[in-house]
Amino acid sequence: MFMKVLNKNNRALKKGFTLIEMVLALAIMAIMCTYVVSTFKVVNYSHLKVVTVNNMHDYASLNLQAAQNVIQNAKSISKSSGKIIGIAGGNDNYVCYGSTSTKLLPGLTQYHTGSGKAKWRLEMEVKTDKASKTVTITLKMYDNAIPSSDITYSDVMVVYCPGVTDDNFEEFTSNAIYVS
Repeated sequence: MFMKVLNKNNRALKKGFTLIEMVLALAIMAIMCTYVVSTFKVVNYSHLKVVTVNNMHDYASLNLQAAQNVIQNAKSISKSSGKIIGIAGGNDNYVCYGSTSTKLLPGLTQYHTGSGKAKWRLEMEVKTDKASKTVTITLKMYDNAIPSSDITYSDVMVVYCPGVTDDNFEEFTSNAIYVS
């Protein structure tokens, strides 16, 4: 029979991986996986913030545009009792600003979370200037769905009121917080 002589320096007969090589490869893969997963989480969260701010911008823009349409055509602007601002236009009286029992903005209804809670907390400040016949509306929005996200949005609109006479224009500054 033919016998093969093995030499210590002859590594050609070695096939497969050693246990240390396998453990090292698995450790490197585990470290790389944690980096990849954390990167996906950061990108996902960043995307969520951008989508939320875009939705806030759309909501604020539509509502402020609707408020501008009402205020521009108003015949009188005054602050009623409490936090309610009355805007009279022709035969209609319209409340564009109020406490939680009245309609804060004349536009769209906002989103709600799965629990029925309003997605955003709204803060609105209204300032009137009798000299320039303008109404300045500052709308601030805060994310209620994920309060720890600290996502906020703010928008300001100045509306000129050509149809309001000095007798029907009350000068005031008023704040309200609204969640529905």
